[in-house]
Order: sequence, then structure tokens, then C-alpha cells
Amino acid sequence: MEVGIPLGDEDQGCTILLTSRDLNVLLKDMDAKKNFPIGVLEHEEAWHFFKKIMGDVVESSDLLPIATEVAKKCGGLPIAIRTLATFLKNEPPFVWEDALRQLSKPSSSNFKGVPATVYSTIEWSYDRLQSEEHKQTFLLCSVMGHNASLDLLLVFAMGLGLFRGVSTIKETRNKLLTVVSHLKASCLLLDGCTITHFDMHDLISDVAKSIASKGNRMFDLRCKHDLNDWPDDETMKECDKIVCIGMSELPDQLKCPKLTVLCMGSKDPWMKIPTTFFKETKNLKVLYLVGMSLPSSISLLGNLRVLRLVNCVLGDIALIGELKNLEILNIVSSDIEMLPKEIGQLTKLKQLDLRHCSKLRRIPPGVLCKLSRLEELYMDNSCDEWGAEGHSSLQSNSSLAELQGLLPLTALEIRIPNAKIIPKDFSFEKLQRYIIFIGEESHWDWNWDWVREYSRTLKLNLQTSIRFLNNGVKVLLKKAENLYIDEVKDVEILLHESEVGNYFQQLRNLHIQNGAMVQYILKDVQKIEFLQLESLTLQGLPNLISFCSQNEGSTSISPQEIALFKQK
Repeated sequence: MEVGIPLGDEDQGCTILLTSRDLNVLLKDMDAKKNFPIGVLEHEEAWHFFKKIMGDVVESSDLLPIATEVAKKCGGLPIAIRTLATFLKNEPPFVWEDALRQLSKPSSSNFKGVPATVYSTIEWSYDRLQSEEHKQTFLLCSVMGHNASLDLLLVFAMGLGLFRGVSTIKETRNKLLTVVSHLKASCLLLDGCTITHFDMHDLISDVAKSIASKGNRMFDLRCKHDLNDWPDDETMKECDKIVCIGMSELPDQLKCPKLTVLCMGSKDPWMKIPTTFFKETKNLKVLYLVGMSLPSSISLLGNLRVLRLVNCVLGDIALIGELKNLEILNIVSSDIEMLPKEIGQLTKLKQLDLRHCSKLRRIPPGVLCKLSRLEELYMDNSCDEWGAEGHSSLQSNSSLAELQGLLPLTALEIRIPNAKIIPKDFSFEKLQRYIIFIGEESHWDWNWDWVREYSRTLKLNLQTSIRFLNNGVKVLLKKAENLYIDEVKDVEILLHESEVGNYFQQLRNLHIQNGAMVQYILKDVQKIEFLQLESLTLQGLPNLISFCSQNEGSTSISPQEIALFKQK
């Protein structure tokens, strides 16, 4: 048995249905025994599907003759019908006539695997997008593969400066989400596996790559492995974007003066990049490396705005400090042990992502506070050894007080091992997005992908009462969407009425566990409402009597009249 699929004749109780655009994939790669070709829709089926999207009004209007002809141009392929019909819905007759004129022309591409009718319909939809920002975002999405991350798309969009009139990450994110929603409404993009991802149909992706490659501007070497697959030098001079994953060797020098985006991953882990590799790529704005090391020539990339390093063996990364125009620095799942003081020279940096860097133990004092434009800091469990307040020369690590001075900071993901090291006057008020874990690390199965679907998460390993928390932390309680409370010791009542205030108004998920003495979650509380709550988990609370206890001196309200949760 491989990946859960029974093999051979010994198990007759399992039938697997596979679909593919390429028959050879089924015959050769999957060893399928029976193959059933699925053709395109017949004319009546195609028209019914087209009409279902357009509405019955199309049959009773003057558009009927031209609508019928337009539907035929889709060649019976559902994806083409859906895309074209969605675009033309509620459009005036002259738009339909212009569409029919363009679709009647021969396809501008002989792209392998994409029927000419499909190419024409998708290309027409692309041409009709409302702005250049929409077009460039659509083309960029095609490079990113299936179920791609919206956060990664944001990083690319910022690096390329796709959106005008925005200055902060929040503004850019809002603009990007708006454009993505428009592309979904046009059926050019699909929902992803979660709300933080997006997807694209294979055929639409192929057409988008073909459009992007006109004029030899983009190369996708995702399935190539050696230098023979690289374009010639003259072609490379005009290249704008390169994606090369799974490479076994690299040229000594990349002669691409117009290159703006390079995504590169090695076939062999930690393959070294030649020292002269970046000498003729000085226009590069986005560099994304997976499983590789940094050459000294990276310091030549003075125009670089985004540097993303995933699972890389890096060693000393002080050279990154020379990239003065860098706005996004992502060092994810890499082996760095210390963030060098030179990172403090990146005064234009807006986002610093150090997630899953398990060896990172030191950030010298004075580094973070120099990043005066920093808007987002992501560290999860990386470097949880914060120093004491102040900037002593003998201090080994940055203190949380440095974050207080970062006025633009609106997104934060960190672990604070002890609530006592939080400065008394520290405020989290300005945070709009956060995942903050306060307390000793517990063995909690925390699904990070699920948690990140929400904007604000607070996890407390208390070992004490909430009343003793820093006032700044209590601000997080008021805004939290996810709240996890663990290891509550020597506490019978988690919250009294006087402590509740306006907490929990935005709470969607509440998880409380491991409180041996807890009898009530809320005591003497009658007005609080969990109107947004979607899930409630209580476990490891052996002495729990009730979630909420009514005021002992009140007899006017019966337990049935205290509505804490919405009906759901």
C-alpha cells in the first residue's frame, strides 16, 4: 500500500477515480487500467450552462442571437463558458458585439494543451480587466502554483510595487484583497483551501503564463533541472521573471539586466549559489530562495525590496544589512542563531518574519528599535529569550521595551515566556493583528494554519489569575478572536464581574484547560454576551460546577434568562 491506496488484486473493495488533462499521466504514471475520455459539453448542454449564469433574460432580449454565437465560441468547455458568461453578464449589447468580434479572430497563441477557443475566451477576459493592477496581479498569481498563500502574494506585490496610492502594508493588503475578490468574481481565480489562500484553474494558469511570457519576459523552469533548459543569453537579457525550482546546477552568472523577480530552489539541499551569480541582475526587486545559501554578490542588489529565505543554511547574514532599500525580510525555517546588528541598518524595513527559526536565540539590544518603519514582526517561538527592560551594554538580548518604540507596528507574532518581563507601561493597544503566547511552553497541539485564519489570537499559560495580568495584556483580551487559557493554578473563579469589563465581545473561539481548582469561568456576571462565539472547549477542569454563576444576592433573573451565547 502506498499513500493509503491498496495495490494489486488482493483488495477488490477500493475504486479510485483519477482525472487528468493528459492521458499519458494516467497510462504511464498512474498505471490506470481503464480510461474514459470526457469530451466537451454538447451544444444544448453548453447553452443551458451559459444561460444558467446569464439568467433567463438572455432568451427574451435582443441579445439572444449574439449570445448564442458567443456561447459557441467557448467550444463546450465549462471553464471557458463560466469565465466568459460571468464577464458578459449585465453588459450592454456593444460589449457583446465587441466580444464576438475578438473571439472570431484566430487565437494569438498556439499554446500546447490549451484549445484555441479556451485561450481566446480567457485572453478576452484578461483584456477586459478593469485596471493594469488587476492584470498584473492575475499574471503574478499564475506563477505561484495551487493553493498559494495570500500573504506570499502580498509580499510579491509589495516588492514589485503593483499598487499605487498605498504606503503601508495594511493599505496594500486591503487593496490586494479587493483585487483578488474582483478576480474571483470574474472566475479567473478560485477560493483556496483556507480563507488565507487562493487557487487558479490549470487551464487559466496556463493561459496566464502564456500571456506573461509574450516577448520572452517570464520563464518557468519549475520542472527543469540543468543548464540545458535555460534560455540563451539574448533571450535572458529581456527576461523579467524567472521561477526555477528543483535545479541541480546554476550558471556562474545570471545575465538578466531587466530581471525583477527570481524564485529559486535547489534539487539538492543547500546547493551553493556561485559568487558571481548576481553581478548582472542589479534591477532585481524580489528574491525568493528555498534550501540554498547566500553568496557575497547579494550585496550588489541595491534595488532589492523583498528577500525571502526558506529552509536555508545561512551562517553570517550581516551582508543583508547592505540592502538599504529592503522593505520585506523573511527568514523562515532557517538555521540562523543570531540576528546581526547590521539588520538595524534596514531603516526602510516594513516586515520582518523570523518564524520557525528554532536555533535563533539572540537579537542584540538596539537592533529592533532602529527599524523605525517596521509594521509587522513575526517570530512565533523563535528567540523567546527577551532581555530585561533597558539597553545595557552587558545585555545579551533585545527587550520588549524596544517594540514599544516602534510606532508603526500593527501586527505582532511572538512568545513571551514570562509575563513579568513585560514593562509595566507596555501597551498593545495599537496592534490590529496578533498571535501572542504568554507563559511557559505547553504541550498544546496548536494548528498554526487554522489559527492564522483569524486576526487576533492570545494564548495564556497563566498559572495565576487573570486579575494579575499587565493592563496592556488585558487590552489584548478585549480584542481577541481566539483565546486559549492553560495551567490555571490555585484559582477557583477565572473572572469576576469587576474584571470582565468589555472583554470577549469579539471572541470567536474560547479554549480553557488544566485548572484543577476552577469551579466557575465567570462569577457574578449577568450582562456579558458571547455573541460572536463559534467554538467553546473546556477540558481538564475536574471541579467545574458551572460556566457562569449568577450573583448570589440576586433573585430577579433565572438561569434560563441569562443568555450568554447566540443560538447556533
